[in-house]
Amino acid sequence: MIVPFDKPPFEKFRVSPIGVATRKFSEIQDAGSRGGPIPNSSTSLFRINIPVTHPLKPLLDASPYTILQAVSPRTLQSYVTAWRCFKAFHLSYNTPFPDFSLLSITSFVSFLNSVKGLQVGSIKGYLSGVQFFHKLMFGTPLPEISNSQTSLLIRGIQRSQPTRLDSRQPITLDILTKCIHTLRRGYQPLSTARTLNAMFILAFFGFLRCSELTISSKFDPKINPNISDLTVLDSETISFLIKQSKTDQVKKGHFIYIFNLSSPIQPYQSIFEYLRLRNSQAKFPHEPLFLDDSKKPVTRFWFQKHLRSVLQLSGIAAKNFSSHSFRIGAATSAAQKGLSMQQIQLPATQLYLSVLRSERLTRSMP
Repeated sequence: MIVPFDKPPFEKFRVSPIGVATRKFSEIQDAGSRGGPIPNSSTSLFRINIPVTHPLKPLLDASPYTILQAVSPRTLQSYVTAWRCFKAFHLSYNTPFPDFSLLSITSFVSFLNSVKGLQVGSIKGYLSGVQFFHKLMFGTPLPEISNSQTSLLIRGIQRSQPTRLDSRQPITLDILTKCIHTLRRGYQPLSTARTLNAMFILAFFGFLRCSELTISSKFDPKINPNISDLTVLDSETISFLIKQSKTDQVKKGHFIYIFNLSSPIQPYQSIFEYLRLRNSQAKFPHEPLFLDDSKKPVTRFWFQKHLRSVLQLSGIAAKNFSSHSFRIGAATSAAQKGLSMQQIQLPATQLYLSVLRSERLTRSMP
């Protein structure tokens, strides 16, 4: 390549407003060029084309990228998957892509149901992906998705589908205890055992989602857990800051607490020792809190792989367990200790305050 150029090397030259996109998100890169003519292209930043010399060009280039930050990387990936399926649907029936008509949208819904065999929840997720790309192209929601007939179609599919029971099993206190004992009896390597020991305890006693403990892409200390997020408040309590979660996309953040409880697996002492270990290893407090075998931030895949391994070594069939089983098990234990379903469904901060208000529950929580 011969770069840089003093001027564009081609007479007609255009770059996507968000710059060079990875192959993974190539659909987003050319979203602005799809969908056919519209009366006013200025309704979408992804369709505006201004000269490089225009004074607003740098700001225009920055805006679409920032728009994509409105959704999490995992959500963005699910939208891309939905968009690819929408494209495959058009190719299967030899229709122009993309067609956002009511006929196309309702046919796509029926296609997802009858051909792909998806449940209503997944169908709605795919429509959200189509909706997202329509907003990128035209700057407005797609009315055909909220059309009353589309809604009735989805409702009819829901009524015709059998209710599926959640196959995920809870990691109860008994199962957690077996897993912790497996880790402490010589799970190798030792660094992995220590990391998993701390993660298992935080996941269970903190009612945490896997996304609140692991990374889904590049490590970002503003979002992902780092050493400074764990704080020893006193001899009874350790706090853990969750900076962003599924229900907190604006990053207000909230704290959860690990108490010094009378328990064989000693949650407080375990987290305390792990924090001391990481502080001795790290140069800076904003380094990742959890590291894998290669000294890289722990990913969801790594965590779930070792969870299955630990379960099997503990004599437990791992098939119906996932990282979310910790949260399910914690909620089950909370219900057994007297918390109402309404309390358990509260946002995390209110839930922990509910626990704190009851000394009996605080001390008897497993």
